[in-house]
Order: sequence, then structure tokens, then C-alpha cells
Amino acid sequence: MNATLISDYLEKAASAFPDKEALVYKDQRITYAACWQAVSNLARGLLKIGIKKGDCIAVIMPNSPEYLYTYMAASLVGAIVVGINPIYKGPEIASILNSSLPKALIMYDKFRQNDYQKIIREYLFPGVIPHIIIHDTERKNKFLIRNALPFNDLMTQNNGVEEKTMAERKATLSSDDKVLVIYTSGTTARPKGAALTHKNIISSSAIEEGQWGLSSADRILLSLHMSHIGAAELSVAAIHNGATLIIMDHFNPVEALSLIETEKVTFMGQVPTAFALMLNVTDIHKYDLSSLRLCMLAGAPLLPGLLERMKRAGMGKFMVGYGMAETAGPVTYTSLNDSLETIKTTVGKPSSKVTIKIVDENRKELPQGEIGEIAIKGDCVIKEYYELPAETDRSIDAEGWFYTEDMGVFNKAGYLILKGRKEDIFMTSGFTVFPHEVEEKLMEHPEIQAAAVLGVPDAVHGVIGRAFIVPKEGKVFKHSELISYMEESLAEFKIPRQFSFRKSLPLTPTGKVEKRILQEEIANEG
Repeated sequence: MNATLISDYLEKAASAFPDKEALVYKDQRITYAACWQAVSNLARGLLKIGIKKGDCIAVIMPNSPEYLYTYMAASLVGAIVVGINPIYKGPEIASILNSSLPKALIMYDKFRQNDYQKIIREYLFPGVIPHIIIHDTERKNKFLIRNALPFNDLMTQNNGVEEKTMAERKATLSSDDKVLVIYTSGTTARPKGAALTHKNIISSSAIEEGQWGLSSADRILLSLHMSHIGAAELSVAAIHNGATLIIMDHFNPVEALSLIETEKVTFMGQVPTAFALMLNVTDIHKYDLSSLRLCMLAGAPLLPGLLERMKRAGMGKFMVGYGMAETAGPVTYTSLNDSLETIKTTVGKPSSKVTIKIVDENRKELPQGEIGEIAIKGDCVIKEYYELPAETDRSIDAEGWFYTEDMGVFNKAGYLILKGRKEDIFMTSGFTVFPHEVEEKLMEHPEIQAAAVLGVPDAVHGVIGRAFIVPKEGKVFKHSELISYMEESLAEFKIPRQFSFRKSLPLTPTGKVEKRILQEEIANEG
């Protein structure tokens, strides 16, 4: 079979490894054959309720087999999955639903603190979403939403949709069809929907498989939520190789350590914050982590000392990379042979399947060694933001180059070094300040837990730097102490002139500082 759809990977794996564990979730152990059967049943159910090619299906679920079934079944019928993180609150959920206008919403009744039925009733007009399907209800099918369907009704095998109907739908599909919309975390702006095709995801997964050396022997911990590109493409890469996915419904550091030990996890990909939380578990030494062969860190800057701590804890080898929803995952990787210093200070080299250039403000390519905006081209790059043509035209040119608004520079060895976001950069007294550089220096201080630097208006200098700092518990800083510390390695104009000490900073679900909220705070100061 020539795999052109992501669901083709599952069909092939079910044929090659029918009795092998595909998914492990709590007390469930689901074989590839059973997984494919469930996906086929759900695909028929989606056709039965009238889902057409190109229709959006929104999903509000924790990571679960049912989430993966929905992802693959949508692929089979030509629908587009819109993943919504289950920790989002009512206004965030409503914003994504109003943007994507799905024909169906598949959701849990409740998860942790969120009651999704109440949220939908409060924030959406009745009938806006034609089909609402609810799984795992605590109300025993006594739904608050009129005409809602139980998820299991869609999973009924004998639902009257014939194989011929399925084949006719599949014949209309291609690898260029959209299959997934990932809403970006939006650290400095409102989230946008990155519309990913089968080709985008398959291309990215193929890159990963080669970089990570995935095989059917791997047991992969899926702890990022499926609405994050890191989980969406990792699950496809795992299935393509007949590996086993160990699913966590939400990340918990103690549970992650326990699963690594009991399930003999060999691979884990997560944001740096997640690994730091695991290392902070008091009795981490009691867990056997020797099965881990590789950890992939991406999605946020490395924390000082993190890699050294991972090494001491016996968490296998590690890589870092750089990518985003718009590139269907990482496009640069460090290698297993790189020095610790290289892994700490760069995000690796571009994959052979992508082209990356550094450009100036006029999008003209800069010479090696100069800092500019990172632009990326390749099969993994999206062609559009969902239903946002103006944003698409602003970010993607006619040749397919995606302009990331991330700043970077290539060193002489061809490794990419990130320099922060384009909109974060500010001028003070005629000098350019890259906040990322200042933040890195602050985070190296042993008594600083978190830091963010932004420009604020100033009558004399135009703009000056303000550092938002979370000290470690019990530490009280004097401004002069921090200035002296930074003077050791930073030019005077780079050093913030204002300091704001906080107990915490606003974070995105992936652990990045949400600077948009801090910028709003500055703007409201007048």
C-alpha cells in the first residue's frame, strides 16, 4: 500500500503487527488489529451522521485511545480534526470553536476541573454545532445538551455504512487534503489555526523517524496533549514503525516516572519544563529509568543545568530541536554525537528535508553569522492558516517560504542559534536589544527561577528594558545586585533598568512565558 493518508500507516501496522500492543492506557492494552477495527467503526459512524470531506471535527478530550481513534477516523473520511486542550477555559474553547465552526464536537463530559457540557451551554448558541458527541459521561447519558449523542453509538460496528461507501469516500482523498488544525499557543498574539495536510505530517514524521531511530521495539510515552503538534506527529511516527504508545491523559511527573519504569519506556519527547518537574520529584532515585534510550526536548528554551541533571538521573541520551505547529514539528536537531555545550547553546542543524535561511526585514537572505528572521521551506510547512487568508499572505510567500518571526543565526558549523521573537526586540538609545540573550543570562543565576524581559516606553531613551523575575523561595534581590551580575557579561545598554519581582509568570500550556499578558500589563500602565 502506498501511504498517502496518515490512517494508511495504521492500516499497514494492523496488517504487519496485528497482535502487538499499539496503545497502553491505564488498564487497557489495545492491539494494532483492535485499534484499526475501532477506527474503522468510528469512521463509518462519522459518515452515518453526515460528515463530509473538509468538515471540521473539534475534539475536547484528554489524551486517550478515543482521541487517537478520532484522529485516524477523520483521516479515513477526509475530515479535519481541531484539537482543543482540555485545560482551556470557556472563553478559550469558544474562541476556537467560533473560529473553526466544526460540524461535530467530540468531547468528554468532564475532565478534572472542567465541565464541558456546562461550558458549551454557556458559551455557544444552540445548534451552532450540528453534532455533539459525548464520551465517558458521569451523568449516565443524562446529557445537559439537547440531542447530544453518546460516543459509543458512533463506535457501533453494524451501523449500516457499507465498505463500498467507505471506499468511495477514500477515493476522493489526497495527501494534500487538510487533516489537522493546530491552534498556536500564542505567546504574543491571539492563537491562529495552522492547517496541516497529510503530506505535512507524514513528511515531518519521516524526518523524526530517521533522527530518532524509531523501530517496532520502541515504547513511547505520549504525555504532551494531542492538541500539541509534538504529540500529533509523534503518534503518527510511532504507528508508522509499529511502536507502542504509552498514553497519559495529562502530564504528571510522578506518574511519568512510574510509567517509564513499569512500561519500560524507551523514548520520551516533551518540553523542558516537564523534564525539570520529573527531576524535582523528591524520590526520583527510586525509579528505574534505564529503559530510556532517548529524550527529545523542544518547544521552549532549556533550563540551566537541566541536561546535566538528566544525565545524572540516567535518562538516556538526549536531543534538542526547533520547530512549531506551522512546520508539523521539529525542523532542526542536534545529534547524539554533539557535545553538551552544543546541545545547550544551539538547536542543531536543519534536517536534509527542509531548507532554512536567515533574512533581513526585507526578506533578503543574510550572510552566515548575521542575526535575522528564520524562514523555512519544505513539505512539512503548512500552506495556510485556517480561514485566515491575510495571516497566510503575511507569513507565507508565493515560493512557499514560511517566515517564522523567530530570530536566529547560523554558527560556522551550520548549527542554528535562536535569538528570540522578532516582536520582542527593541531599540534603546539607538542600540538593538535581544531580550532572549538577557533572559538567558538571568536564568543562569542560581537564585532565579524564571525571567522575562520586555521593552517599556521611556521619555529619555525611547524604550528601556524591564525584567520580570521570579526569585527562588526566600531570596530577595536588590537592583544593584542584579545589575552587577549582568555587567559581567552584558553591555550596559542590554541591562534592564527596571525590575519587577513576581511569585510566578503567566505560562502557555507548553511552559513558555506568555509575554502577551505582560505586554498588556505594560500597555495598561498608560
